[in-house]
Amino acid sequence: MAKVTQEIGELDNDASDYPEILGDESVPAPSPVLDAATKNGGAFRALRHRNFRYFWFGQLISLIGTWMQNLAQGWLIVLLVDPVAHALLRHGGAAVGGPNAAAPTPQAEAAANLYSGWVNFAGGIPILVFTLFAGVVADRVDKRRMLLATQTVLIFTALALGVLCLRGTVEIWHVLFFAALSGIAAAFDMPTRQSFIVEMVGKEDLPSAVALNSSVFNGARAVGPAVAGLLLAAHVSIGAAFVGNAILTLAAIVALLLMRLPPQAKKAGAVSVGQILSNMREGFGYVRSNHTIRNLMLLVGSLATFALSFNILIPVFVRYTLLPHAGAAEQVKAFGYMETIRGVGALLGAITVAFLGGPARQKNMLIWGALASTGLLVVFGLTRSMWVAYATMALVSYGFVVCFATSNTLVQLTLPDHLRGRVMSIYTLVFIGSMPIGSFFAGWVANKIGAPPAILVCAVLSLLTTIWVAFRPGGLRDIGVAKG
Repeated sequence: MAKVTQEIGELDNDASDYPEILGDESVPAPSPVLDAATKNGGAFRALRHRNFRYFWFGQLISLIGTWMQNLAQGWLIVLLVDPVAHALLRHGGAAVGGPNAAAPTPQAEAAANLYSGWVNFAGGIPILVFTLFAGVVADRVDKRRMLLATQTVLIFTALALGVLCLRGTVEIWHVLFFAALSGIAAAFDMPTRQSFIVEMVGKEDLPSAVALNSSVFNGARAVGPAVAGLLLAAHVSIGAAFVGNAILTLAAIVALLLMRLPPQAKKAGAVSVGQILSNMREGFGYVRSNHTIRNLMLLVGSLATFALSFNILIPVFVRYTLLPHAGAAEQVKAFGYMETIRGVGALLGAITVAFLGGPARQKNMLIWGALASTGLLVVFGLTRSMWVAYATMALVSYGFVVCFATSNTLVQLTLPDHLRGRVMSIYTLVFIGSMPIGSFFAGWVANKIGAPPAILVCAVLSLLTTIWVAFRPGGLRDIGVAKG
């Protein structure tokens, strides 16, 4: 499982400009140098805050490694279930064979579909189990310390897989185990991180922070996969991508350590299981009672279950459907370019949200981003042309980011501060926790009927559920939009 995004930021001035965020001292004052430069430029307002600048630049470095590992792990699964490719991994970890390497078999294709689903399922199950508890924890602990712990675990998992690949001893159960361990870290990382962003910038600059965060995430996505694909095509050990990720993630750790955070209000002592359950119920009660958040969670849950499950099938789709007669080096490069093009489309989507995502447009951007991405996913599943696949994938990613970045902003702007960690943990559970279910479903369907029909099934289901969530009475068309 690809690791989650990293953290940053800070300043030690008085925070009285933002009394609405968790008390008078929870948000450092903006940088006086950048304040004038960003005051009227809404897209970049969050960069006024020194803490957030650390956060942003740390992610820029770390996430390149994240996307390198993401591509390498997807390709590693494909190789481990192919006996010929697996033998190559045992002799130096090469991800591609020579020009005379044997063609992959239909049995290997079916196994790759199945295990791709299982690995993502293993990474997502801990999120389902721990995220709600993690949300309660996020409201009670020092968020920087929590993020330092989660990022350290993610470095360990990347480094361990890298060493196993370099030694030629990696097996599919290793990938499953470290995916599950990464999922545990992610369950605590995500609600903590999302709450921490608000503490760094305040509600006034939150839309800018979400858009900039999405931009750097997807900007790295445009670089990391291409680098990994070219390295693997050049017969560099696949373990290098995992080790490289571990090294680059250190940027997130350094950024967190450089922060000069204001004093935190002392948290209450240990709580009972009953209190934890009561806090969880309070979060669920708020979600049920708030029309806007309830609809947003329905949307992201349906898209995460069906639409995003196609992600696990892309390496199989490239290898066995789009380029079935190409050499392994050409296939892995094409896979890298596919992920890079997805990153470019997603980056353009994030930039669109940053510059055009004002309150007057947010609802339309949310709905039409979801409809466009799911509709174009149908086209992607039907194509057998690499170039058409590249073009549609860029547009699909563009629509998804417009939809998800806008949804995240609307949820954050709607929440009261004292419930933020709990409700964001529910949002994470619905969004990220739905993915293992969708991944298992997509892998199972692909194992039975092949990757292209499975992508089509997921695309049609996601399009139909999006139409229902958006246009039913009381649906997304009727939500209110917070002004921030």
